[in-house]
Amino acid sequence: MFFFSLPFTPGEGYATSDSRLDSGSVEDIEEDGFAIIDLDESYGRNARFIEGSSMQRDMEVGDISLYADMSSDNVDFLNMDSQFEYTHPEFNVDVDMENPTFKLGMCFSNAKEFSEAIKNYAIKNRRQVRFVKNAPNKVRVVCSDGCDWLIYASKMQGEHTLQVKTLNSVHKCNRALYVPQVSSKWLANKYCDRLRNNPTWPSASMKKTMESENVLKLSRTMVYRARAMAMSMVIGNEQEQFRMLRSYCQSLLDSNPGSTCVIKSEQCQDQSKFRAVYICLDALRMGFLEGCRRFIGFDGCHLSSGYKGILLAAVGLDGNNQMYPFAWAVVGQETYETWHWFISMMAEDLGITAPANSNYWTFLCDK
Repeated sequence: MFFFSLPFTPGEGYATSDSRLDSGSVEDIEEDGFAIIDLDESYGRNARFIEGSSMQRDMEVGDISLYADMSSDNVDFLNMDSQFEYTHPEFNVDVDMENPTFKLGMCFSNAKEFSEAIKNYAIKNRRQVRFVKNAPNKVRVVCSDGCDWLIYASKMQGEHTLQVKTLNSVHKCNRALYVPQVSSKWLANKYCDRLRNNPTWPSASMKKTMESENVLKLSRTMVYRARAMAMSMVIGNEQEQFRMLRSYCQSLLDSNPGSTCVIKSEQCQDQSKFRAVYICLDALRMGFLEGCRRFIGFDGCHLSSGYKGILLAAVGLDGNNQMYPFAWAVVGQETYETWHWFISMMAEDLGITAPANSNYWTFLCDK
């Protein structure tokens, strides 16, 4: 059964073949102030097309007056292939969510999907709409003061589907540059893929592009938060990545037997606090010993992640005078102690500490 909040009244272009409609045989159900009519019964028993008529009548939908031309597509819930059957348009999330359009009788999977469609509609059309009622079983949205635009949807009986039962799609207000539905999360979801292709996209350029494409005014704070959320979607949560560090090192040892992976941490109450990690892959170490000169360069750089830190690296020169990194470490600060720890770990991996292999080595650093 499908229910609409429009009282069925025969008018011009229709003939009443059954007087039971006038006597109230179609049961009226009150829902949130609107009379709900069983359209299956109403259209099946009382509505007939008359050839040559104007096919136009004034329908009262709740307290909103709509003009529906039955010979056109304005009433999309009717199936024109049959005089008595009609179908309800369904909202397709994959296709319609980018630029939602609403029709009387349109069905949505749930209230969340309907609310998301309303938000996208408001942003796309730059309308300042607000939710008067936002519940799992019914949602009512109106436009700003002085505008008659309204949409109301509620659950169909016996189903989880939400259906548009009241609609006035005409706006009397002007388009706005500030839309309350625009949020950092909405911007992050929209521009996540573009930021994945260009991770160094500056915030200033990103703000200009967002405002130009959406014809909206955005604050720098909102754009900054949107960029941070989008980057989190692209590279993942850094805190979660630190928790996977032991699993990562174990995977390196399983796939590269003979490698060295050392994690330094200290116990802080009931948790371990990360201090440093050292990695030297066995394949890179053997390649350096067998194919590179006995020359090692050391350098460090700052990390721009949320937790900062310093990346220390040991680099050699191959036969083509190209850089050959073979060991690296991430530490909290660049100090004498961290450098001493890193070089000691590297020297042990290369066997430099052995007397037979301690000669003819050259080291270079910028300190």
